[in-house]
Amino acid sequence: MSKELELYIHIPFCVKKCSYCDFLSFPAGQELQEAYVRQLIREIEAQAPLGRDHLVTSVFLGGGTPSLLDPSLILNIMSAVRHSFCVDKDAEISIECNPGSTLRHKFSIYKKAGINRLSIGLQSAENTELRMLGRIHSYEEFLKCYQGARMEGFDDINVDLIDCIPMQTLHTWRKTLRSVCMLRPEHISVYNLIIEEGTPYHDMMEKGLLMLPDEEEQAGIDEFTKSFLSKNGYERYEISNYAREGARCRHNVGYWTGVPYLGFGLGASSYYELERWSNERDINRYLELDFKDRGPAMESLRKDVKKLSEKDQIEEFMFLGLRMVEGVSEISFKERFGKTFDNVYGDIIGDYVKEGLMEWTGSRLRLTDRGMDLSNRVLSDLLLD
Repeated sequence: MSKELELYIHIPFCVKKCSYCDFLSFPAGQELQEAYVRQLIREIEAQAPLGRDHLVTSVFLGGGTPSLLDPSLILNIMSAVRHSFCVDKDAEISIECNPGSTLRHKFSIYKKAGINRLSIGLQSAENTELRMLGRIHSYEEFLKCYQGARMEGFDDINVDLIDCIPMQTLHTWRKTLRSVCMLRPEHISVYNLIIEEGTPYHDMMEKGLLMLPDEEEQAGIDEFTKSFLSKNGYERYEISNYAREGARCRHNVGYWTGVPYLGFGLGASSYYELERWSNERDINRYLELDFKDRGPAMESLRKDVKKLSEKDQIEEFMFLGLRMVEGVSEISFKERFGKTFDNVYGDIIGDYVKEGLMEWTGSRLRLTDRGMDLSNRVLSDLLLD
């Protein structure tokens, strides 16, 4: 039987960097975009031997802004994927879209490429907040993008949102969630704003110029999100992700449950046969790689290669699994590692259960709602010495 495998394809181009963004992305002209896709296809073909005895169950084109590319390039990429790997006929194939760069004609070509799921980056339904974030689109452009996707037959759409952003209030956040829920997307992702070093927001925060919601306002925003989405038929299945019945993101569930994946393109990460690595991050060095000479090219491409020790595997089993509402199975843990949670963590888990941050449901351990709100604190305590 074929083993399951996921593929991630990184498109590093964008119109301009958003104020909060620390992803590997940058503006580029048509010539560089086309050169990058040609090299990306060479990499995909060179990595094909790793796909032997594997069935690809999901493909995710992320960025950056994949929808910035001419759609014919997306067709070329997906053709290379299908030529090089065995892709399940029911595979989930997603692409991230920016409303400011996704015209309706692109959606029909995405369909031809076999893409069946869209992830549209709205972030906020308030235009003042979008400008504050440095987004290139308006809410009205998002609506046009969303409606165009529906008219082309896309019936699996995620909308990305960011909460607790500068100058946001519970009142404006309510308006955003209500506006999105009225559209009935199949999936909604809600990410808390994180201020990362090297971003304009970080510089503003250092200078005391970033007006973020206070703790009370943030708590109100978080509580409203959970209750409102639940009332509107969205099940919270992971810390930041909500879905209607049957619409969970299969690709991301794979990440959290330990399904191996290969990442293609600049800076993309991979997890395969208990090894993790990331790709070259310099665009010029990436374009110079000669994938005809596969061995040396792979050695130059892969950075920070790490074989996971048992300690690493235990930590990842807990960190990734506890992100999901279902939590982790002690039976699966014991089958894999030959140990119980108590053997590894002693009183730590019991203490968090007493504190109301963790709970048992049968043989599964999960974070409570409050535990998810404090997940950074809880999960950091599961690091092994």
